[in-house]
Amino acid sequence: MTTSDDATRSQAMNPDQHRRALQGAMAALFLAAMGNTIVGTVLPAVIADLGGFDRYAWASTSYMVTSTTAMPIAGRLADLYGRRVMFLVGIVVFTLASIPVGLSETMNQLIVFRALQGIGGGVTIVNAISAAGDLAPPEERARYHGLAGAVFGLAAVAGPLAGGFIIDRAHWSWAFLLNVPIGLLVLARIARSYPGHTGSSGERPVIDHAGIAALVTGTMCVLVALSVGGVLYPWGSWQVIGLLVFGLAVTGLFMVIESRAACPIVPLGIYRSRTVLVSVSAYFLIGFMMFGSILFIPLYFQAVQGTSAAQSGAFLVPILLGIVVGAAVSGHLLSRSGLSYRAVALPGTVLAAAGMLALSTLGSDTRVAVALAYILAMGIGIGGVTSAFMVAVQNAVPHGNIGSATAALQFQRSVGGTVGVAVMGAVVAQRTSSHLLDNLPEALRARLPDGWLESMVPSGSPLDSTVPDLPGGAETAESVSGYFTTALGGALDDAFVVGGVVAGLAIASAVLLRGEVKG
Repeated sequence: MTTSDDATRSQAMNPDQHRRALQGAMAALFLAAMGNTIVGTVLPAVIADLGGFDRYAWASTSYMVTSTTAMPIAGRLADLYGRRVMFLVGIVVFTLASIPVGLSETMNQLIVFRALQGIGGGVTIVNAISAAGDLAPPEERARYHGLAGAVFGLAAVAGPLAGGFIIDRAHWSWAFLLNVPIGLLVLARIARSYPGHTGSSGERPVIDHAGIAALVTGTMCVLVALSVGGVLYPWGSWQVIGLLVFGLAVTGLFMVIESRAACPIVPLGIYRSRTVLVSVSAYFLIGFMMFGSILFIPLYFQAVQGTSAAQSGAFLVPILLGIVVGAAVSGHLLSRSGLSYRAVALPGTVLAAAGMLALSTLGSDTRVAVALAYILAMGIGIGGVTSAFMVAVQNAVPHGNIGSATAALQFQRSVGGTVGVAVMGAVVAQRTSSHLLDNLPEALRARLPDGWLESMVPSGSPLDSTVPDLPGGAETAESVSGYFTTALGGALDDAFVVGGVVAGLAIASAVLLRGEVKG
């Protein structure tokens, strides 16, 4: 598909149709994004009602695993059968799945239905981002992605606030049941306004069932292994190793299947583009550092700065605000200044890496304003670079592959985020133990039972829960706690260094990025 064809597709809609279609796409994106961001503040009430604290993280993890797995499938099917159809499917699945989630009577039920909801969320998100190919000519897609970045940022801030508002005034189930009327409104807007001629024309393609089965199996095994490793099972356990080995083996089989399929679910040909290869790598690296930092920044403020849990969550606002600002600035520069993708992406990767490395210098005496400045800078860099790479990819592939290429980027960012959380989490656990064992005075260590430190630190057990078992009780626990806080602060610094180094590798991706914005 040529540039003029892309422009003609967008211009065929009158301004009012274009506005309504854009509003529908952004509303769908906001709905699906809120489906995950609202959970954090709702889960404590869910656990208090249903129990199952040992499965706390899975209410969010199950959504993440299935939404990530659904993205490449949904992106390809949208290319083949039309974005409008897949949009409607995603919103329907997400909306209907919200009903049993809200009515769940056990934690296991909630986890299963959240997984189903995640499928709808993944389908909706990838099509909302791919919609730039239908609603905007190449030279205007940067502005579209700037708007999408703002919607993501708004959902990230509004989700926790909405969850807290609902919990204070109603039953937790309404955090999910309210998706139903909102989802129906979004569904109606998409059905009436989104163009219906965006799929491949000609003979109906044969669905690559073998490829879908291999993709789902391999992806879910790897993501589950990364999610439970170091949490439910040790990294060296047969469960984690077995899932990883099997998942990677199936992934290899998937590559063989796709190379021979007449109509592959993931067209490997898109990876012949240097732009796609470079951008996919960058998204993985940025996802690694972004999701890792979002997890551990609140922990720094709680453990090292001594803020409350509620206050520590508010300190994520600068990174979200930065992402919105970075995406908007990047979109404006690409649309209006005529700068190349590299010229916009390179400063973004440098700023993201510098901000992440700056976090590694934080300590108990660091002023909050300084810490927030580092976080904001990192967010601006992330927003700018992700927008630039997305626009570069969507303009580098034919229109018939925009969904697949967009899904590839979103998929790699999610996988990178999962890997980042796993790796940085392991660094924090291991380095906390190391710092504590190195710095704890021998006199104090002698008062502790044999093996107590080694068992408490990796598990993250609260010190006050073991006070009755300690010689000296609360006094000993308080002494150890001071050293524990220092050790944790040092471990977080080490984790931020790892994230900064990974983000630094994305600079190489930006250097390798080529091409000018199409006009």
